[in-house]
Amino acid sequence: MKHSVDAQLRDQHAEFRKDRSCTDQIATLWIIVEQSIQCNSSLYINFNEYEKAFDNMDRTTVWRLLRHYGVPEKTVNTMRNSFDGLK
Repeated sequence: MKHSVDAQLRDQHAEFRKDRSCTDQIATLWIIVEQSIQCNSSLYINFNEYEKAFDNMDRTTVWRLLRHYGVPEKTVNTMRNSFDGLK
């Protein structure tokens, strides 16, 4: 599943990914903040805690998005079946 999703993400997408450390992400954010200050422009940064967000999200949307990003149907069905008992 990770391979299917990673193939769709831009290099700039910050998250825990293979060959990317937290230090890399912090450095990237610091550069963005510095450039915003230099250009005297507004900057909005959004941090999402997906572990909590996922539990509050409409799971039908999750399954649809996984399919959209090319996650195999068998994997989506396995995940859906494992979460059905958590409602």
